[in-house]
Formats: sequence, structure tokens, C-alpha cells
Amino acid sequence: MKKKFIYCLVATFLFVACKPKTTISSDDGNTKVSIDVSDMQNTTDEMNKKIEELKKLKPLTVAEIKAMLPEELAGMKRTDFNSTSAMGFATGEARYNKDDTTSIHLTIWDCAGEAGSGMYTLNYWTKMSLESENEEGYTKTVDFMGGKAVEDFKKYNNTYTLTFTSNDRLMVTIAGENIPLTTLQDIAKSMNFKVNS
Repeated sequence: MKKKFIYCLVATFLFVACKPKTTISSDDGNTKVSIDVSDMQNTTDEMNKKIEELKKLKPLTVAEIKAMLPEELAGMKRTDFNSTSAMGFATGEARYNKDDTTSIHLTIWDCAGEAGSGMYTLNYWTKMSLESENEEGYTKTVDFMGGKAVEDFKKYNNTYTLTFTSNDRLMVTIAGENIPLTTLQDIAKSMNFKVNS
């Protein structure tokens, strides 16, 4: 419900706002959303160009995505994984458990082709220039590895999540429960996904 509220506020704001940066609060004041309109046009132009480039690429196979999931992260062994291309784009995910309360969840999407480029837009570009915060956590856009990443924090289970791009076609999400944000950042920086297609 809160996400719907946030997106409704954002949609309304996009039509009427003229300030370079505006913060919108919910009626109860618990949720705040900030939008940087000054950067929005550049972001939109860049997004459209990127989507057209992605549509021209051949999607990776399930085996190619599976090969990108390392057997170990931050000293934790991979406990399970799955990979599929059932939705028209290849995706793979793996979980690495230290114990019952400490784990890392890695997801990789290949954003090539029509379906993949749509996933890229929905889960990455729509969150650019947007920040939200409430008593349960926050979501914000940050500078990361020479580009942009979406940083998210959920207080109830002490989980940080980073969503970023790699090799101009992969969207990577790494989430750590009871894992420090700096550790996730270091893991992300150490990853080297090879794409031959």
C-alpha cells in the first residue's frame, strides 16, 4: 500500500512540479519521497537510448547466467541457486548462508532483448532521481563504481540491498541480511561478470 501511495505521489508530481528538487510527505508524515526534477530529463533521454541498445542484443542462455553465480561470497558457500529464461529474459539467483540470521542473496538479470529491456526499465531506471524514507527504512540513488546504484535498507530484518548494472547489460541485485553495507559494496566491486554474447 505504501509503495502505491509513493508512486501515485510521484506521478502527480511529475505533471505539476517546477522546482528542481521537491520532497513529498504522506498524510501521516511517516513516508517522505524526494525527486530531483532537474536531472529527470537527462535521465529519461539516457534511459531511452539504453533501452534501444539493449533491445538489439541477443539474450544470454540459462547456462551462461548460471555460470555467473559464484560458489562462494564473503567466505560463505552457495547454499542454493536457480536460473531460468521463462519470462523471455535470463535470470539467475543464489543464496549464501552463514547462519540462520546472516545471509547474502544475489540476483542477476540479463536485460538484453525486448523482455530484458523492460525489466531493466522497471527495476532500475524508474528508481533513478528518487529517494524515499520512512521509519521502516529508505531507498535512494547513490554514485557507485562510476555509475549509479539503488541503495535500499529495511530496518525490520536489518537488510541492505544494492542494485547496479554491469557490462552494459546486466542488472545485479545483492542483498545482505545482517551484513554491513560496506561489505556488500566491497563484494559488488570485486565481481567480474564475463559476457561473450
